[in-house]
Order: sequence, then structure tokens, then C-alpha cells
Amino acid sequence: MNNADLVIRNARVVRHDGEFHGGVAVKDGKIIMTGADSALPKAHREIDAGGRVLMPGVIDPHCHLGVKFPYAEDMRTELAAAASGGITTALLYIRNLKPSYIPFYEERKAVGEENAPIDFGFHFGIQREEHIAEIPEIIAKTGVRSFKCYFGYEPDNPIGIVPATDGWVYAAMRILAKVPGALINVHCENTQIASWLKNEIKATGRQDLGAYTESRPAFCEVETIRRMIFLAERTGCSLHLVHTSVGMGPVLAAEAQARGVSVTVETCQHYLTRTCYDKDLDMRAKISPPLRDQEEQDGLWRGIMNGSVYSLGTDHVPFLPKKGEDLWTEFPGVVSFPWELSLMLHFGVHQRGLSLSRLVQLNSAHPAQRFGLWPRKGNIEVGFDADMVLVDLDEERTVRHTGKGTCIYEGWKLKGWPVLTTSRGAVVYENGAVDESAYGRGRCLSVPA
Repeated sequence: MNNADLVIRNARVVRHDGEFHGGVAVKDGKIIMTGADSALPKAHREIDAGGRVLMPGVIDPHCHLGVKFPYAEDMRTELAAAASGGITTALLYIRNLKPSYIPFYEERKAVGEENAPIDFGFHFGIQREEHIAEIPEIIAKTGVRSFKCYFGYEPDNPIGIVPATDGWVYAAMRILAKVPGALINVHCENTQIASWLKNEIKATGRQDLGAYTESRPAFCEVETIRRMIFLAERTGCSLHLVHTSVGMGPVLAAEAQARGVSVTVETCQHYLTRTCYDKDLDMRAKISPPLRDQEEQDGLWRGIMNGSVYSLGTDHVPFLPKKGEDLWTEFPGVVSFPWELSLMLHFGVHQRGLSLSRLVQLNSAHPAQRFGLWPRKGNIEVGFDADMVLVDLDEERTVRHTGKGTCIYEGWKLKGWPVLTTSRGAVVYENGAVDESAYGRGRCLSVPA
């Protein structure tokens, strides 16, 4: 008689707080037992991990879907790509220009659940003043407690983002500070300084990627980080610094944490692996905030290694094919779902000695804890959802991008790849393919309490 639906044995099981050799038993989508192989029950399906690494599925807390392609299509194609990269939960930053988020949420939740192969949730972008007043109702009716304000975008930006004001941030922070588990996410760049410098550099006729970075230098981000930390300290609101591209970001956050401020830092794999002066990159590698120089990258790696970077996000956004015609009007953004984990294994674990437990902390435990998914997601422990990824640390594979959006890693040979992904106990990716039956199986995690 089988007592479990799935058992994975003979694995190096890695969690945020340590590791052990053995395996995991799963029933009804939940982990029911962990421990030595000999202690695990029989199961309907049993997998021999062959000594490979089994870790919690990656929680990607930062992506943008349905921006330039149909939302329903992106929820299939992009979240399938995510599953192939070991991602089992994706949190979308979504924007709505209408006065209310409630109908928008209901539509996005329903369409998402019809198509997604993995679980997903939402953060909402504050795009007009009415959204601030609506925050209490949004929380009550959608369960979303995470809101985003955008700096660094001029009003005529090519992707239609409505830039925030300090007043919007302060007003939202005052409301969110009173709600347990609520937080504000901020894209930190000084919009006015960047706009001024852009006009200066644009007048020179430069079209190289470095010109974009130099038009919004690191100090623009540092200044806004300082300002947002000041407002968070003033209001008592929890602050999450998204896609941090400057080495001072984790330093400033650590200093504020020592004063009792609830502030955390996210960075992205592209800031850890690419610079704006890489000779093989052109304007199509434009990202917002921009890729920076080696000094900033080194600073971010220090934060990864010393614990002051809290979490990782891909900032995955599939745009229509970039034209490569004009730096200043080119869409900013790249795709990274299938390679984030492999990039961190290659450049972090293999090249820099990053511990696997620290990687699990960055990729799974911390995002779950920050965004209200703990103790359901982010760990291999009894009672948690059986979201896991089996990794071959020694497999070497070359990046080949066949999907939508711009990849800045094409042709790179990386060491360490996900080979199997489970979402709530179902194997959704193995043998190089996503299970066709997985589409529409994903569930929205942003629901009313």
C-alpha cells in the first residue's frame, strides 16, 4: 500500500538553515515527511535523486507579464520557462491605470489560474492618487499587501509607467505602516537628475549602452535609496528596495536595519553577471535601472556573501523584439526565468563559494517570509507545499534562448542546472520539458485573508 503520492530519495536536501542526506515524502501537494531514505514511506511515484541537490523551489518575487504580449499568453509561455528554471512561484508587479484595482485583480486572477503551470501572486503598482486611498479596500478584497512606487521614469517613457512623487510614497507608507505584513516596494532613481543628464548625453549622439548608464549614474539610485529609507524610518513602514543595482544599496540598508528600520534589498542576476561596458552588449541590453560597472557589481557580490542583500528577483519582462535603432526610446528589460538559478550556481556557488543554504535563503526562504508566503512556501519541511527543484551541480549546458524577449546570456556555458521541478507535489518539469497537463494548475496566492 502506498502512503504517499511522491517520494524523492537519495538526495542532498538543502534548506536555508542546513542540509541532510535523505529525501522527502509528499501527499496531497504537501510535504508529509523528511528524513533518512529508510524512514520514508512507499509512494505512487518514487524518484532516485542520485545524490543530486534537492532544494525548495525558487520564489521569484519580481517579474512583469502581460506588458507587451497578451497576459494569458505570457502566463503560459513565461511561467513554463520559469518552471524549467526551477521557479515554482512567481510574484508579478502589475500596473492598472484605472481608478480601482478590484476588477483588474479579479480578471488577472481568473485568467492566470486558467493558464499558469505554477503558482503566482501579485504586487500592485501605485499609478494614480486614487490607488493610495483604495489601499485598505484592496487589502481586504484581494489580500495584496505589497505595493510599488516607481521613480526613474519620465512621463513620456516608452512603457507607460506613471512615475511616483515623494508625496505618493509618504501617503502610501502612512497607510501601510498600520497593516501587519504590508510593505512598499520602490524603484529607486532620482528622476529629475537622470532626465537632465539624459538630455546632455543624448545631445552628444552616443548610442552605446554605457551612455544609458552614464545618463542615470549610481548616485541617482543611492540618493533615492537614502530618501526612501528616511521616509520608511519616519513612518514605520516596511520598505523593500527592488532590483538594486548599486553596491551602496545593501550597505545603506544594513545601517538602517541597525537602527530598527524594516528595509530589505533585492538585486537581480543581471547586475551580478553583466556590466554596461561588456563588449558584446549593445542598446538591446538596456534595463531599468541600468547595468553598471565592475565596481558596483563587486559591491553587490559583497552584499550577497555577507548577508546584506536579502533576496533575488529576475525582473523578467518579455518585450516585443527590440529594434536596436535608438538607445533613448528602446524598451528597457530582459528575460531571465530559465537561467537565474543556473547563473547563481555558476557564478555564486562554483566561482565564489556561495553556500547552497545561502542561495536557498536568497531564492526561497526570504522571499516567502517577506511577502507573506511563509510557512506555506520556501522550505522543505513538513506542512509546506511540495515545491522543489532537483539540481545537478555538475551538469554543464549552453544557454540557448528560443522564447520571447531579450536574453543577454546567449551562448554562455553554465555549470549547475535544474533537472526536475515540482509544484505542490506534481512534477511539472523533467527531461527538458514542461508537462502539458500543468497548464492551468497554478493557483493565485494573493487572496483575501
